[in-house]
Amino acid sequence: MRIILVLDIFDGIVVHAVRGERERYLPIADFSSVCDTSDAVEIVRMLNPVEVYAADLNRIRGIGDNFSVINDVSRYCKTILSCGVRSVDNVSQGLLVADTVTIGTENADFDVIEEACRMTDRIDVNIDIMNNRILTNTRISLTPIEAVEKLNSYPIDHLIIIDLTKVGTASGIDSGFLEDAVACSDHPVIFGGGVRDMDDLDLLYDIGADGALVATGVHNRAIPVVMLQR
Repeated sequence: MRIILVLDIFDGIVVHAVRGERERYLPIADFSSVCDTSDAVEIVRMLNPVEVYAADLNRIRGIGDNFSVINDVSRYCKTILSCGVRSVDNVSQGLLVADTVTIGTENADFDVIEEACRMTDRIDVNIDIMNNRILTNTRISLTPIEAVEKLNSYPIDHLIIIDLTKVGTASGIDSGFLEDAVACSDHPVIFGGGVRDMDDLDLLYDIGADGALVATGVHNRAIPVVMLQR
């Protein structure tokens, strides 16, 4: 199973994300016990992950971008980029600095996903969940499981499910929902949000998840750094 380090990047530095409350994010160095810097490239060089999930929080919020930082990170590891895709032009721009771009339901609807699929095979889709509902600024009105089923007809690479309610909390995962999501998805599923320790990684493996997004568990040493390097 893929263990993918999350880098939430805001104003050029990596921050500690908690519950999607972006206005409260603090530099990761203030929280981490495995690195003493909030510089994304230095963190990657120090922890040596095989791959990272880089969330460009500026781009997601529509206030600039961190593409130069992410481009530098991509020199050292495989990079999945979340950049608040709203159009296929955003996908093209993201693919200039990352290996894969993930299209989030927060800012893109299924028309954008369909058009992007015709353009490239280097895309994933994020289903972003807040309080058991899809977080979206679009016309999407499906339940999370309905969205998983609808995406079965789209030729995406991976389906990424993130429970933003649990991000940064190390509070554990909703195994019942994930079992249902994995069972009804035709795509490999990567999960993020609340993954706290090795027991949770074992649980995700048993459920059949293809990968896990981790950050807090690594920075508080509940998940050994070596897990990122396999």
